[in-house]
Amino acid sequence: MRDTERFIALTEREIEYLFRIIDSSTCITQRHQFFLWAQGEVQSLLPHVMLVCIFDDGSEESISIEKFSRTEFCAAKFSDLCRAEGGIIFRLMSAWSADENQPLLLCPSKPQAIAYRQFANDLKRDALDRIAAHGMHDTSGRTSSFFAFTQFSVPLTERHAYFLELLMPHMHTALVRMLFHERHRKDGAVTGKNRKLITDRETEILRHVQSGKNNQEIAQSLNISPLTVKNHIQKILRKLDVNNRAHAVAKAMALKITL
Repeated sequence: MRDTERFIALTEREIEYLFRIIDSSTCITQRHQFFLWAQGEVQSLLPHVMLVCIFDDGSEESISIEKFSRTEFCAAKFSDLCRAEGGIIFRLMSAWSADENQPLLLCPSKPQAIAYRQFANDLKRDALDRIAAHGMHDTSGRTSSFFAFTQFSVPLTERHAYFLELLMPHMHTALVRMLFHERHRKDGAVTGKNRKLITDRETEILRHVQSGKNNQEIAQSLNISPLTVKNHIQKILRKLDVNNRAHAVAKAMALKITL
């Protein structure tokens, strides 16, 4: 956690819930088991309606996007949420990565929070209410898994952020085990050509964009002119077929081009 002086003590009941979640996660090998776990034991600490999971094994296979929900959710609407170019899920993952991989809480009880303002229109339009998200990354800093818990029944607090940190290794392991046993492969695998869709220099610039730097700051970091940076970004937008910088970062992550 960013605040090293903060300490959150778990109650006896929360400790019991945590143990049950961890213990039951070790038995998960099938999709229905993961569903029952996410909509069962996990609810005791993270009371959500729909969980969206993203997994990237680092190979040239396509990213896995999984949905576990106890209510019906329109397939077309879900596809829109997971669009590589501007869908809220990949934008959430991008925001999480840019914020040093800290738990991401979006809650209307904190309307002035920068993160909430960034996604407020999406949350209202798609009736997602509150979202708590977190993930795991590998030794190179690349996102390997990301979990977005949506439609919380209670206001989100720092306690939920702490629960996310405690549960992430077990969420990740359970998802990996499920996908491994299913030999899950989605259509439309991403091939190596996507990695060369943009140049190494453009990839470098896109990483700076992801970290929130403007053209002037990127130019100073790379010892090039702001105009050169602007030209590179325009090329990136055309190649990725997106309209703005935020969508470019999200689509690049979806295509496994960056981070």
